[in-house]
Amino acid sequence: MSAYARGGDDPDSIMLRISSFRPRAVDDVTWEAIGAWVRTTTLASQPVLATQAAASLKALARFAAWAVEQGMVLEAEAVLSPEVVERYRLTGMRPLVATSRSAETSRLRRIARIVTTSAPWPPPLDSSPRGPLSPPYTATEVARFWDVAQRQRSLFRRHAMTAVLALTLGAGARSGELFSVTDVDVVDIESTTAIRLGSPVRVVPVRHDCVRPLRRVCAAAGGEPLVVSRRQGRDQAAALVGSFDMPRDVPHLTVARLRSTWLASVLTDLAVPEVFAAAGIVSGKAFSDLVAYLPASELGSPGWRSLVGGGS
Repeated sequence: MSAYARGGDDPDSIMLRISSFRPRAVDDVTWEAIGAWVRTTTLASQPVLATQAAASLKALARFAAWAVEQGMVLEAEAVLSPEVVERYRLTGMRPLVATSRSAETSRLRRIARIVTTSAPWPPPLDSSPRGPLSPPYTATEVARFWDVAQRQRSLFRRHAMTAVLALTLGAGARSGELFSVTDVDVVDIESTTAIRLGSPVRVVPVRHDCVRPLRRVCAAAGGEPLVVSRRQGRDQAAALVGSFDMPRDVPHLTVARLRSTWLASVLTDLAVPEVFAAAGIVSGKAFSDLVAYLPASELGSPGWRSLVGGGS
């Protein structure tokens, strides 16, 4: 784990939140019966933020109180099953408004998938086929993000947000690639700074305006991953980005839009808009049929180095 720690979201703070939790809506006798299970199950769900731990505690406390009232034994594999959670949704959530019922059901299903091994939970729905790419940010919005990164309340957040910006805007890193990059993946190829990303590995030259912040986070990471998170799963990056302190006057920050911003910048530098205009086309889908006929990318070639953008 990195030396950077978010105030209130470090393991000790999350553990304190869990151990000191006491729901208002559950009477003392019921809490005495369900408290240990609620805390243990919350801890097993691996909350990465104190707010996530608090939300899980509240949801599990309501669920456990209902389950005990139904005469059930609080054993995760038995009560955190699709059938029981669905029954709770239909009969035990009536005091909650519709939006709260939906959020609480999703939270319980997520927890159940993590803490159970034999309960017959189906895998989360796949979002494929992929929809349109997220729209890129403007240059003004990107400049604002860099400024906001330096104004984060903790050293952890300043480091993490700077690293996320450097990896996405600098090399188009995907969400799942952010947490595996270390300083040894940042290499120099013929005086061009590049990053090894993904599996199979691709070596991506870093946009020139992201090289310095990338080098800074490499030096600060001390050999550990440049971006760290204790959360696992598909929403790992979203949870981290969602923890940043964002002013109201900046747009919602997502890895997908940051990656689109990198891609749009690269395509602009490579004169792709001019190619589209010259060819009289408005969509790049037809280009995929030509990929097999194009020469393979070559590390260090003029075309490869051009990906760093102007001012290199």
